[in-house]
Amino acid sequence: MVERHDEEKALVTDEELDALLQPRTVLQLSSYEKVFATKTPLFKLYFYLISMLGALYVGSFMIGALDNHLAFGWSELREHHDLSRLRFVAGFIMLAIVHVGLLAGQRLETLFMCFIGLLTYILVSGTSNLIALDGAINDPWFMGIYVSIQSLFILLLLLLIREERRSIVRLWQLQDV
Repeated sequence: MVERHDEEKALVTDEELDALLQPRTVLQLSSYEKVFATKTPLFKLYFYLISMLGALYVGSFMIGALDNHLAFGWSELREHHDLSRLRFVAGFIMLAIVHVGLLAGQRLETLFMCFIGLLTYILVSGTSNLIALDGAINDPWFMGIYVSIQSLFILLLLLLIREERRSIVRLWQLQDV
């Protein structure tokens, strides 16, 4: 049974009611400067690196500079080109989602983990697809570069997760002061 004292503590004050009734914006984006103020210097570095490399990688595909070096270049099958296009569109979408998530002030750790899973799938399936093509597997330089580029994105995301956690701890420490 609830006592009268507990009922009085459970009442909402006028200030709390006003705060609850205030209209909320669905999405409010911040600026990079404001968002990066709470991040560690290494987070900023890794974020700039992955953004720059991702934009360069997707841009290179968009202008056709990578066509000869992907599965399509080795097999000349239209299906391989469509699959590469799908993977690069996914890369572009991932890059855009990371930037919007960052500007929206969201925690990005879970998002980075999902992207690591997707990039690992792309690495494994892309490598196995290239191995099935005789020409690609006989070019160790190409295979090494391909695996290195894909692995670099995965590594940068892992480092971003670590720095995201450090940024959150740093923010909590600043709020405690």
